[in-house]
Amino acid sequence: MNIRAQLTFRYIIIVLLVLFAMYLYLGTALKGLLSDRITEDLEVHAALTREILIEKLPPKDNFTYDAIDSLVDRLGQTSPARLTFIDIEGIVWGDTERDGAALRAMDNHLTRPEVQDALQFGSAIRDRYSDTTQTEFRYYAMPIYRQTSSTEAADLIGICRVALPMETVNTAIGNLRQIVLFASVAGLILAIVFSIFSTGVIIKPIEKLTQMTQSLAAGRIDSRVPVDSKNELGRLSRNFNLMADRVQGQIDQISEEHRRLETILTNMGEGVLLVNGAFEITYANPTAISMLSLPETHIGKALIEINRIPELQALLQMTEQTEAVAFAEIRLGNITEPEAEITVVPVAAGEEYVIVVHDVTKERQLERIRADFVANVSHELRTPLTTIRGYAETLLNEDATQTKAQEQFVVKILNHASRLSRLVSDLLELSRLESGDVKLKRTPCHLNTFYEPILDVFEPILEESELVLRWNIPENLPQVSVDQQLFMQVLVNLIDNAIKYTPDSGEITVSAETRPRETAEEPNTHSEEIVVQVRDTGIGIPMESQSRVFERFYRVDKGRAREMGGTGLGLAITKHIVLRHNGRIWLESTLGEGSIFHVAIPL
Repeated sequence: MNIRAQLTFRYIIIVLLVLFAMYLYLGTALKGLLSDRITEDLEVHAALTREILIEKLPPKDNFTYDAIDSLVDRLGQTSPARLTFIDIEGIVWGDTERDGAALRAMDNHLTRPEVQDALQFGSAIRDRYSDTTQTEFRYYAMPIYRQTSSTEAADLIGICRVALPMETVNTAIGNLRQIVLFASVAGLILAIVFSIFSTGVIIKPIEKLTQMTQSLAAGRIDSRVPVDSKNELGRLSRNFNLMADRVQGQIDQISEEHRRLETILTNMGEGVLLVNGAFEITYANPTAISMLSLPETHIGKALIEINRIPELQALLQMTEQTEAVAFAEIRLGNITEPEAEITVVPVAAGEEYVIVVHDVTKERQLERIRADFVANVSHELRTPLTTIRGYAETLLNEDATQTKAQEQFVVKILNHASRLSRLVSDLLELSRLESGDVKLKRTPCHLNTFYEPILDVFEPILEESELVLRWNIPENLPQVSVDQQLFMQVLVNLIDNAIKYTPDSGEITVSAETRPRETAEEPNTHSEEIVVQVRDTGIGIPMESQSRVFERFYRVDKGRAREMGGTGLGLAITKHIVLRHNGRIWLESTLGEGSIFHVAIPL
């Protein structure tokens, strides 16, 4: 049922209810009013009849049926009412409905209710069924008193009764109700016509609004509603048009932004994919399609089914469980295919994930070329540096006469040759670590095993600079399986770095603890790892430098590093040793308060 039919139906129901209530009320009110009017007419008629009977009736001793009945019949000719005269003994002497023998045969009326009420109260009205005429009447009775002389009291000579058939009363009331019913039906018809017209006036603008909303829903955003009035519907139409203008503006803006975003995504060098919670592809830019070799019908298919890369699946599962950004460098296929950095970002409360694929094949090739070049150059430099150091030491140890200046020159040659030799050694070691040529000789050991050797290395430097080395590693810590020589180098490099950047009288603390570990390869598997912490009270590392401290040759304070004689490779070597042990290394630092280096080795 549409809104027009609903409004019309409800309007008609309301009118029907109102007319029905009016019909009941008016019928009842008019019935009472008409009944009262009939009663008043009976009372007036009875009073007039009584006055005439007082004057015209013969003396009580001379009552005869013929005389009294003829008088009553004459009085009844002017009214449809039934007139009756009853004496004080209940004998009916005159009645407009009975004559002759029928009159004489009438019952004694002294016990009639209206007669008793009239004798008792002076007048009476009753509605009852007449046994004489077999008809329902409304009776009004009044006593008749006549005074024979001025000195004597009035004598009761009889009862004057006026009656009107109830059929006449009911007919009048029925006619009145019929008139009210006809008026109600006419009002209902007018109400229906008016409701159809009024609902049409109201519904027509609403139908236009409905058509426009359907047009908007169908994509025709230029649809507008004509404004024909200034009432509420007119204001609604204007507001709808204003809303449509704003929606169109927002759609145009979103479309423009979508075009820009699509252009960016289409032409960017990184692959971008969007997958849902079931890891089904919902979007992929051309670069991602090319890099991952996705088929044309990739939308809606699971990424793992199209490109079976376990590392990528593990990265997605890790992001799903941790609800945090995950990053890994993996190969997109076999060993001859490109290398890529994969970043997975959860969006929409974990219901979707953005995957960014950055091809680092060229970067890795350049790194390998650079590493090979450094390794080759370092290897080639080792032999001449060894020769230079040998000749310098020979010149310094000769007993031949030397001037002081010559001796100083030889010492400088020897020092710089030694520094170059250390640099070449570090470069070669770093190159071997990066290429994977270093074979780990793992043996179980307790971390406290490294305390005495480290103390032997740094005790002179600590005493000279008045630094305090605190070794807070508990004895109940489990053993860790590491290459002791390489792990010793990790601790030496971290402590040496802390000594360089901690002012005199500072503290360096070495501690360790066990923590749960979760890997990207097995995100649902939890194991334990030992985390070693090297804390200092030094100058700290600025935030912009914290992400680069593990790069080769990078120095936070270049002047201080040159003064200390560092090669700039210590932390880079430390990082690669830790990675060779399948571990992690990171730092926390606050400028001016010190730094904490964390090394995590799985058990």
